[in-house]
Amino acid sequence: MNAPAPAPAVDVDVNSTTQATAPSTARVTDWLLGGDRHHYPADRRLGMDVLNAAPWTSKALETSRQYAHRTVEMLWDCGITQFVDLGSGLPTLNPRFPCTALSTGPDATVIHVDCDPYVINHGPQLLSSRPGLHCFVHADLRNMLQILRDLPLHGLDPSRPAGFLLHDVLPWIPDHADARASVGAILDGAPPGSVLSLTHSTADLRRDETAAAAARCYAAAGLPMRLRTAEEIRDLTEASPRPWPIRDPGIVPVGQYHLNRSRTALPPHHGNSYAAILIHPKPAHR
Repeated sequence: MNAPAPAPAVDVDVNSTTQATAPSTARVTDWLLGGDRHHYPADRRLGMDVLNAAPWTSKALETSRQYAHRTVEMLWDCGITQFVDLGSGLPTLNPRFPCTALSTGPDATVIHVDCDPYVINHGPQLLSSRPGLHCFVHADLRNMLQILRDLPLHGLDPSRPAGFLLHDVLPWIPDHADARASVGAILDGAPPGSVLSLTHSTADLRRDETAAAAARCYAAAGLPMRLRTAEEIRDLTEASPRPWPIRDPGIVPVGQYHLNRSRTALPPHHGNSYAAILIHPKPAHR
């Protein structure tokens, strides 16, 4: 896939020197998906470095976005109307790569959690015309216990199940103990009947070194990234004394999930990430 055109950055917080000189994973991802408004030169430089190291990156991000869209659609069809999008990044209004907000119904409650001030400042503007309740919370996922305690303050009804989304965010928590603690807090603290959807970048699905090369580009830009194996991802899903069952088909490449909701399965390497959906072992309160 060709790189997105390096359009001039507009609609950005030019008063923030830190944001203007340091890249952000949210803005780089937006650029790699073809966004033309929410990035700085530093983001475009890192994006080009990543594409030079791993030309398949944009396609992999597209595949992950489609997985996320189908997952939220599935949960909505199952009666879940509130979602906690952890490490949400910037919402995209591109219908080809729907964000969580575009995948839900008009009565949805979506709580977007991110540690990037840019996401918190600009996300509400991007979703101002969307129906439903959208709340942006500035928090670090390594403080998951506090995030869970505060969710009712932001509109979550703890008496009803929720869809917790950890999509393409755990690689940015390189310390495995921290990542495991974050997942474990969700498994221990989510309302009965909830669902956790997880995707995670890996080097397992490629025979070359391009995935590791892309990770090194991020690290060199001050954004350390950890690729995890299927075994390490399974360890994350077992981070609680009461682990949740993993829905069939288990931990599989994102392009091979939701086969009943897509026209065809993609080759494993197209997504370069694993996906898994965990179901709370207790039914929702009646």
